[in-house]
This record gives sequence, structure tokens and C-alpha cells, in this order.
Amino acid sequence: MSICAIWGAPQSGKTTLALNLAYGISRGDKTVCLISPVEYSELSALLGVKIPEEQSLGAALKGSAGIRQTMFRVDELFYVLAMPVSADAFNSDCSDEQIKRLLDLARLTFDFVLVDCPSQPDNLIAAWSLNKADQVLLCMGGPVSCVMWHRANKKALRAVQSKTVCVGSEVTQALDSTKLYRLLKCAPEIRIPYMENAALLQSEGRFLFGQSGKKGRAYTSAINQLYGVMQS
Repeated sequence: MSICAIWGAPQSGKTTLALNLAYGISRGDKTVCLISPVEYSELSALLGVKIPEEQSLGAALKGSAGIRQTMFRVDELFYVLAMPVSADAFNSDCSDEQIKRLLDLARLTFDFVLVDCPSQPDNLIAAWSLNKADQVLLCMGGPVSCVMWHRANKKALRAVQSKTVCVGSEVTQALDSTKLYRLLKCAPEIRIPYMENAALLQSEGRFLFGQSGKKGRAYTSAINQLYGVMQS
């Protein structure tokens, strides 16, 4: 039973990685909970579902019902706690204690807990998830501006360095990823390959994990490799 925080610069592929990693893990015999406070109900859109208020992250933080009663079930082993489709921004009135209680309860309930952390390290959910995480998956893809994010967050990155796995989440072909990694002075342990039809598949509510074809198999293989690293 472990908590894994997925973190990185804006547009570095955090939510896409979190969703497909969670789905990939659930294809085995492990239960997984994906927690995502991403605004504008992005996870709802990617899953192609309408997450109701009573089965959302806000309801779970309030603790008015059991954790499984306030979760949205994607399939038998895959659950999410995310923004309801009716909300366009996360309610930041939650307290440190509510977040800590939720993370501790999720750890006890599921084999794996993945947290799609906001990029801002001072966000309460990001801060406590990074603090409590057994591992931090640091997404290193995205636009050139992500270099500035890494420089601006050196202190926070150093604080989790001992439990960080660097992931090259390659979300665009418009950038030479190898040069980007040189700028960041860090070679990723796992590279998640770019999929040209990713946007179309996601708009249809389909997972990138498990897709057929050479690129689909390469993507699935990379996710499985990352899962192996998480278990080692």
C-alpha cells in the first residue's frame, strides 16, 4: 500500500500519465485510487464521464460518508477522486487535517494511491501528497517554459529528490526532448513515448495504455516499465 505523487511543470503530461498509469495498474490484481484536484474537471473529460458532486474529491474531504461511497468507480479495481463535472475550480477551503486524513485513509484502503499533483508546490494537496508520498514521479516533458519551472522550484525538488523517479513524458514532437533533458541536467529513468493520436483517443474517452499498433505497444511497454520501477 503506497502513495505515489505525480508532479511536474504545467503541460508536462501529469494528468495523462496519472490516468494511464492508474488504468495500467488496475489491469492486474491491484486496486488503485487516482486523486486529482485538476481544475475544470479535466479528468471527467478524459474519462468521458460526468463525476457527480457526491462522488467527488470535495465530498471525500468533508468525510461525511465512507471513502468508497464518495469515490467514482471507473471499473472493478480503478477508482477516482476528482473534480465534479459541475465545478470549474477546486474548493481550497479544505484544511491540512482533512487532506492528511484522506491520504492516510486512501493508503489503508487501496494497493496504490496516485495523486495528480498541481504544479504549484504551495497547493495544499500537492504539498501534503509530496510529503506523504513513498515515491514522486517527476514529469519532465512539456514546453521549454518547464525549464523555468524547474529553476523556480529548486528547493521543493531537492526536498523530494531521494524518492523521485524522473519520467520523460514526451507530450509533443515540436521539441527535442533530449536537448530538454540536457537543459534540466537530468536523464529520465523512463521515457513515455509521444503518441500522435493521443488527443483524438482522449477526446473519445479512451486510454492510451493498451492501444494496438507499434506506437500503442511502445506506450504500454513504457507504462509497464514505470510500474516495475515503482514496485522495486
